[in-house]
Amino acid sequence: MKIDLSVWSVVLVCAGLFILCDGLSAHWGKTGNGRSLAYVMLLSPLSYSVFAFINTKLNLAVTGALVNTIVVAGAVLVGTLVFGEELSSTQYLGIALALVSVTLLNLT
Repeated sequence: MKIDLSVWSVVLVCAGLFILCDGLSAHWGKTGNGRSLAYVMLLSPLSYSVFAFINTKLNLAVTGALVNTIVVAGAVLVGTLVFGEELSSTQYLGIALALVSVTLLNLT
């Protein structure tokens, strides 16, 4: 299933919203900042609505795999760049393999 550019754009927006919610949730958990939690509560319904829209274009298995794999890679970026967390070589390899899987999902 070849995915067209407009659907890819929506997938990236959806993943970006989930990554933003993950980062805000982590910020709330680390700092207790209620504003972060409020943003998560406002953005979550939008994130899931975009996910539902993607399911009108792709099947759930592909949608879930694409969005969740990108969310994992994005969460790693947020963790390392924003929160200063470190990953092992094995963990970096896992992220690379996850990104390869996104490519393979798009080839069939």
